[in-house]
Amino acid sequence: MTYEAFLARLEGVRSRGPGKASALCPAHQDRSPSLSVAEGRKGILLRCFAECDKPAIVAAMSLTMADLFFDAPTPCGQRPVPKPVKINLVALAFRVELGALDRRLRAERIIQAVNSISIKELPDNDLDQLVDAVACAHEDVQRAEFLECVADDLRLKEFERAERTVGHAVSR
Repeated sequence: MTYEAFLARLEGVRSRGPGKASALCPAHQDRSPSLSVAEGRKGILLRCFAECDKPAIVAAMSLTMADLFFDAPTPCGQRPVPKPVKINLVALAFRVELGALDRRLRAERIIQAVNSISIKELPDNDLDQLVDAVACAHEDVQRAEFLECVADDLRLKEFERAERTVGHAVSR
């Protein structure tokens, strides 16, 4: 069973940080969250501060102790809920911008090298290759500009996401 699927079966769940939560203990009449739930390396870790034992807690949830392990078969034929992947748009924008910088620098080196070549002495075959290289370099400059715009858009989306989160938190 996954950590998220386990938390979904509890009431009064409050996040206490990544992989940590508190909830109402299902094994006793609980008015304030006394059950500590944490995501361990191999399974779900439980502790009731009202001294309920783990078998009683999982039995009250219609589970077994084996369900606390991540590699356990899913209870009652339920499929585990996949953890949504949150993409770090700022890190992605940085990687896109690095690609743009790489293209731009390679293109500028090619264009600078071509400026120092005397085309009068080149045979036609070499001149054709040179023209193709310069055309590719100019295309790389255009691609770099495009990638820089994509990176800016990604940063803007992350900024807007952060603004919505802050605005949502303030309106509560």
